[in-house]
Amino acid sequence: MSEPRVRALLWATFLVAGGVVLLLFNLGVLAPYTPIPQIALAAVCVAGAIFFFAGFARNGREWWRLIPAWTLVALAAMFLVTILPVASPQLVAALLFAGLALAFAHIYWLDRRERWWAIIPGGFLLVLGVVIWLNSQTTSPTVTASVLFTGLGLVFFLLYLLDRRRQWWALLPGSVLVVFGVLALTTGNLEANPIVPWWPVLLILAGIFVGVSSGRKPVTADKLRVESAPKVASRSAAAGTGKPSTGAAPRGVLGEYSQPVPGATVEILPEHEE
Repeated sequence: MSEPRVRALLWATFLVAGGVVLLLFNLGVLAPYTPIPQIALAAVCVAGAIFFFAGFARNGREWWRLIPAWTLVALAAMFLVTILPVASPQLVAALLFAGLALAFAHIYWLDRRERWWAIIPGGFLLVLGVVIWLNSQTTSPTVTASVLFTGLGLVFFLLYLLDRRRQWWALLPGSVLVVFGVLALTTGNLEANPIVPWWPVLLILAGIFVGVSSGRKPVTADKLRVESAPKVASRSAAAGTGKPSTGAAPRGVLGEYSQPVPGATVEILPEHEE
């Protein structure tokens, strides 16, 4: 049997078994045996995570294995947390988002130059996990909305700080989201706090900083000199010395041209200043 077929059968078995166990939980059949079922399910998830981590260790190019691996780790944590009497459904759901965020953080860390994109889904999932957990701690929709927008904006700012030369565009969505987050927090509080109306000053300072940074003098380009071969006497000069001419141009001379090779000077282009 081919490897893709075996892999598909394993996934099907895992999904069916997981569905049956969760159905039994919802029907209350396994309630008298708590916490043994939760511990058993956590152990199964850990075993599955080890399987995917081992597959990634054998072939580092299959980085996609990190996503189900960290997801299974998060599921194991969720099953163990449900044993605690103070565990809330929001906290359990937040753990799942945190596990997915760790997966994308791991993918980014393996190749920080080429896999910069992993910061965006990883950061978004982490922010959603925080918002879900925060929703169980507070009933204020204003605070929840502010944390959501501001957190998403900070993800783009983090992307810009990690690679300012290539990811300058991240400032645009990041600034818009942070502004929305601040607006959500300040709506209805302008009269309660006299300092709140002055928050746009931060945008003004940020604009000045970006403008000054972009106006800095670029680094002067350095020239890398490549030495060319010394001049070789032409046929006419050789004839003037009385030496016999073979009728062919000397080796290394193209016709009568004896100047340095065109393009012998290589110029290093300047990089944008960090």
